[in-house]
This record gives sequence, structure tokens and C-alpha cells, in this order.
Amino acid sequence: MNLRSLAGSSATAILVVLVVAMLVGQQLGQPIVLGFVLTGSMNAQPAEMAPGDGFIAVPPAIAGDVGEGDVVTFEARELQGGGLTTHRIVDETDQGYITQGDANPFTDQDGPEPPVQESQIVAVALQLNGDTVVIPRIGLAVLAIQDAFSAAAGLLSGIPGLEGLAEGNAGSSMVLVGLLLLGYSLAAEAVGGTNRRSGGGRSRDRRGKTSAVLVLLVILLLITVPATASMVIPSGTNDITIVSSQSPSSSPTVIERGGSVEYRYNFTNDGYIPRIASVDAASTGVDVAQNSLVAPRGETASTTVTIHAPEETGAYVRSVSEWQYVQFLPVPVILSLHTIHPFAAVAGINAVIIVAVTAVYVPAVGLEPFRFRDRGRDLSLSQRVRRTIRRWR
Repeated sequence: MNLRSLAGSSATAILVVLVVAMLVGQQLGQPIVLGFVLTGSMNAQPAEMAPGDGFIAVPPAIAGDVGEGDVVTFEARELQGGGLTTHRIVDETDQGYITQGDANPFTDQDGPEPPVQESQIVAVALQLNGDTVVIPRIGLAVLAIQDAFSAAAGLLSGIPGLEGLAEGNAGSSMVLVGLLLLGYSLAAEAVGGTNRRSGGGRSRDRRGKTSAVLVLLVILLLITVPATASMVIPSGTNDITIVSSQSPSSSPTVIERGGSVEYRYNFTNDGYIPRIASVDAASTGVDVAQNSLVAPRGETASTTVTIHAPEETGAYVRSVSEWQYVQFLPVPVILSLHTIHPFAAVAGINAVIIVAVTAVYVPAVGLEPFRFRDRGRDLSLSQRVRRTIRRWR
């Protein structure tokens, strides 16, 4: 492979990785490496991001403190029915951040959207010299893939094991496809290995052969992506709006000023693998009795959350964060990684999955190209068509 070919292949691989990262981030509600805008609300100075334009998404933990002038992606509560929104912070108040699209004449808070809390911000757009770094049109590839997947899901949902595709629950189907591909690879290599031993070794003819490394990467992708989604999607911040009042009330969200109220916080495991939840206070005025909860399959674990009202009357937002993890590592290890960053724990668990699948695959299949058997590989197209017609007679 010459230098030009290598550079072209590398550029293609990087582009594919970025598009996949954007697609996965869109599904998880957490931009990974890159994010993109869906509407024209930011298509004006100084950002000038048209629909489909991408930007470099920096996690808040790395970006540090945000403030006026920063372009952020946040979990909107009311805008366009809620969901990820990328707008600029134009002001900061005691109640939260005031945001506005550069092309919009009014702020989001002039409408139904309440002030944005720190816990709602999931990414900060990278800026250089005050200008947002924009990657034109890269998000259009993600939208095209999503449309293609939606169309394919409707066609494939009738296949046993893939019913969840029609409901948008692709996770279990991806795992099933990954495991089936792993099993087929092992079986194909077992048969091929027997034939090679009887035939005197591997053929040098690479026609009809498949890269074992590529198959392994596809299997790992099909298993780790839904595993990651099962941890990241249910995780997040739960906001409770309370009212600090002059007098007591029977309503659990109306608290006498300076007082507090306790309630049970439940964590239910609806999956097949034991899960861990790390529950923490995400705002002032919140205390959590037990931060780590472990729930076996089909069971519920609980803790006590105490919400305090300030001395000043008015409405306040109290937040509790929850991160869920499948228990593929000892509980102390997961919690230690969680204290570094939630994604460190997710990465550690995915590393265990990758090592386990690879440890099964490599000794059995190896990393040299192997052939998925194709008896018709030496036939012409017309011969293959005639053979197919004869089979259906």
C-alpha cells in the first residue's frame, strides 16, 4: 500500500468513526466527539451553523465552567417537545442560564423553557478565538443513516428475534445479531479448519475470504453499543420543582421555608444482569442517605432522599443524578471508576466485554482471513440466476 492509498484509507476510516460516534451519541442523548444541529436556530452570526452542520462536543467535565457566550447542548424540557438543543448562553441568573439561538429574536426563556440548569448541559461546543468550530454538513450523514435504519426496521421487524426494531428497541436485536455472528464465525472456522487440515493448509487464494478482524469488530460493535445504551440512556438527572412557602402544606412539593421532606427513591432492574445505580445530589438542598444501590434481576433497591427548602419563599429546582451500570465488574471497582467520571465506569465495563468476546473469538477463529463458504463463487451471474430460478420451481 503506497502513501497516497494509506492516507485515503485513513481519512475514510476517520470519517466513518466520526459518523458512527455522532450516530451513537444521537441515540444515547450524549454527544460523543461531535454533535450537530437539526434546525436553523443557530444559522446566524457568530456561530452560523446551518441544519446538519457539526461541531466538536466537549464534555462539561473537561470544558469546565460555562458562561455567557458559550454554545452548549442541553436537555431541553419544553423546546420542541424536549430533547437535545444546541443554543448559546446569553445570560446567567440565580435560577439558571438564559439561552438563545443566534438566529432567534427571543430567548428560550421568553417562551415555555425554564432557565437551564448546570445538570442539563451535556456538551459544550469548542470555540477558537471566540468562534465556534463548525464542520459543514457532516450531520446530514447521520440523518440519512437514521432514515435508512427506520425504513429497514419496518421491513425486518417481522423476522423472529427482530420484533423490537419496529418499536425502536434495537438494543436486544443488535446483541442477538452480534451473538449469532459470533456463533457463525466459530462454526465456519471449525468447518474450515477441518477442511484445511485434510487439504494441507490454508489456500493462498484470497477470493471469497473475509477479514476475521473486521468480523470481530462488527461483533464487538453489535454487543458494546447496546450495552452502553442500556447504561447511559436510563442514567441522567431527575429534577423536582419545589415551592418554599410561608406555611405547611399537604403537597409533597410545597415545603415550609427552612423545612425539609423525605421520600423513597427506587431503582428497579428490569434486565437480566445485576445492575448498580449510583445516586447523588446534583444540586444544593438535597441529601442522599445511600449513594450506591445494587439490584439483582427483577428486583428493586431503595434509598432515602431528603429535600430541603431555603428560607426564602419561591420556586426552586432540586436535582438528583442517577447512573446505572451492568455489574460486569466488582461493585467497588465500578464505584471507584464512577468517582473519576461516569464514562470511565462505562468504558471499564465495555473493556471487560471486549476482552471476554475477544478471548473466545481469537483462539477459535484467529485473525487471518477466512472464507464464509460460497459454492457459487465460480459461477457467472447468469448461471447463479438460473440456479436460483430452478430452486424455486
